[in-house]
Amino acid sequence: MQTSRRSLKLSLPPLWLMGVCLFLPAVRSCEKLESPAQLLFDSKPLFALMLSPYVVAQALVVVAVAALALGRVGRFATWATALLAGVAAASAGVLAVLGFDGHSLSDQLWRLFAAVCLAGGVLVFARALRRDEWTRLLRLHAAYTIFTLPMAALLARIVVGDGVDRVGVGAPLFLLAYGALVVVHARELVSSRRDRLRS
Repeated sequence: MQTSRRSLKLSLPPLWLMGVCLFLPAVRSCEKLESPAQLLFDSKPLFALMLSPYVVAQALVVVAVAALALGRVGRFATWATALLAGVAAASAGVLAVLGFDGHSLSDQLWRLFAAVCLAGGVLVFARALRRDEWTRLLRLHAAYTIFTLPMAALLARIVVGDGVDRVGVGAPLFLLAYGALVVVHARELVSSRRDRLRS
């Protein structure tokens, strides 16, 4: 339980930074840099769903900080975190169904990748609900991280395709924060598996 609480605390700074990136210039649209927040207001609903990880990141932090301050994970914290992680699943779902631009083999493989991430996130989400309170909260954050992977991969693809000098500061910052979040959850997963093997 202590390991889960410590890992949860470590996950909050990168998650908070991902939320901040909602308002930072990230990608070019019509030859001008725009933030995800601007794209949300100017776009179709399905595009807004794809960007849902940006929107829920700060709320996940607020719920986790409140639980840590109280010293316990109440029913509200569990269901609020589950709801927010579930909203983020829409991002992987949209990319799996609608895919990336084009119909080439490469684009179909990207769609398959998004579908695998969605399925993996759902599995982690479902198993999280059966764990103890702090592990449950941490694993729901892990599900959010998996659901966000296709969008992060798409952003990385844009950065590589356009060049770092052609994207806004929000794009590399989001990817850096996301990478840190992946490291936190990967380390916790390895540590948890090692503890199970010892016992």
